[in-house]
Amino acid sequence: MSLLTKKTRIAAKQVAEIIGCSEKTVHNGGAGTAQLTRIRNGSRQIRFILEEVLALVEKQEKYAQRRPPSLTANKHIDSTSI
Repeated sequence: MSLLTKKTRIAAKQVAEIIGCSEKTVHNGGAGTAQLTRIRNGSRQIRFILEEVLALVEKQEKYAQRRPPSLTANKHIDSTSI
């Protein structure tokens, strides 16, 4: 009997699809993926734990809902004041 639970491993391409960024961004640790556990399968393959990826997405969504809208998006530059 193993004390470890089975965790689903997914490729960087799948992580990118879930998060909504490029595969290269995932490989470089961008978009919050630097905190994810990386599992090496051989010298070139990197896998990620699906449960961690889903938790990251949930955390990012909660943060986006709490955050007030950007002030720069609502500013209007008056050309007469320049």
